[in-house]
Amino acid sequence: MGAAIDLPTELVHFLNRPAPQALLVRGAPGTGKTMLALALLRAFRGRRIYVSSRVRRADLDLDFPSLHQANQTGPLSIVDVTAAGPDLRDASRALGTSQALIRADASSRGLRALLLPPEVLAAWSQTSPATPALIVLDSWDALVERHVGSASRADEGLPSRAEVERIALAQMAEGPVFLVFVVEHREASQLEYLVNGVVTMERETRNDRVERWLRIDKLRGTRITHPSYPFSLEGGRFQCITPLRHDLPPSFSRIDPEPGRSPGQIWPGSADYASLFGWLPIHKLTLIEHDAEVPLAAVNLLLNPIQSHVFQRGGRIFLVPPPGIHPVDVWNLYKERVPKEAFLRQVRILGMLARDESEDLAPVMLPLPSGNVDGYNPRTPEAAKFLREDSNPETPSLGLIWISGLKSINSLVPGTYTAETLRSRAVSTSPEPPL
Repeated sequence: MGAAIDLPTELVHFLNRPAPQALLVRGAPGTGKTMLALALLRAFRGRRIYVSSRVRRADLDLDFPSLHQANQTGPLSIVDVTAAGPDLRDASRALGTSQALIRADASSRGLRALLLPPEVLAAWSQTSPATPALIVLDSWDALVERHVGSASRADEGLPSRAEVERIALAQMAEGPVFLVFVVEHREASQLEYLVNGVVTMERETRNDRVERWLRIDKLRGTRITHPSYPFSLEGGRFQCITPLRHDLPPSFSRIDPEPGRSPGQIWPGSADYASLFGWLPIHKLTLIEHDAEVPLAAVNLLLNPIQSHVFQRGGRIFLVPPPGIHPVDVWNLYKERVPKEAFLRQVRILGMLARDESEDLAPVMLPLPSGNVDGYNPRTPEAAKFLREDSNPETPSLGLIWISGLKSINSLVPGTYTAETLRSRAVSTSPEPPL
């Protein structure tokens, strides 16, 4: 599990490098290349030009909501090649027959640029030497193959694909231009060695579930911290998942404002959580499961906004933390946002109190239960009393129970709190306070 971000950090750093720079994005159809290209355009701060040879402008507006988002961050020019006629090849032949007039020296570079596809020249005409520009060629396969024709026409004086690519990169070096080639072939070519970066997009189906991966094969001058990223195209927007560090600070969570009151429900503090899973129903149990390999910091990305919202509303929080989490760790979640007096008043913890903990956190700790053979827990009323005191339907409280924390307590005091008895105890406790 990790945090959703708009672009891999490595690509953000790449876009911030001095121009000129060239990036190759490759992958089979349907792997998300266009969505990544639009994400690059959205993130770029400068002149942005998108050359589309696969999707009509009308379909771009309809099928790619992120195109509208890219427009919101600044002007975006679109060169629609899909409606171009067969005269492209004729123009290329005309230029090709003039190659004998063009010398391969520095003085003829401007003339050699005329051998590029007309749409690429149209995009370049919108750039300025004073402003960095990002040009996306999607797809370069369609553009260049339509321009130069098949290899069997080489005897007609047409430039080869390799020649056109070298000319495009030489033209890019003339100004502050970032050039993105989007290709559908997976075979290695000269372009892979000439560009500054290579990104491969992949799509797999596992257990009837589609998985999408972005692999960074090469980025000159940029440290590759994570060579692979899973990503999503949900909602017509590219978002990748960056792995979280195990030492991620527990307070790392954005808290979204409550959009309004919903009777019988608690706002989870996160618009993403609410859209995917809904609000938290009062007097009900919500189960969140995670793999053992997922760090606690990642799970807390879901839980911290919930706790913070309940706390800010004046509700009380009863917490059974996982093993190894002590009161000071819980306090660190709140200390930058709330007075300590409020924390001591609104939070109770059932768990271990480390010997080196500050005594001023002792009031939040409930004493460990004493077990009986029938599983009766004489300490349950203490938690229930805490949740019932000054209860108000307008300020629901929260019980946050880690099953691993219950098992830890049960290992010290067998027959007390267990995962099996949790539901009956929660049901017997929750009907009265809004919990």
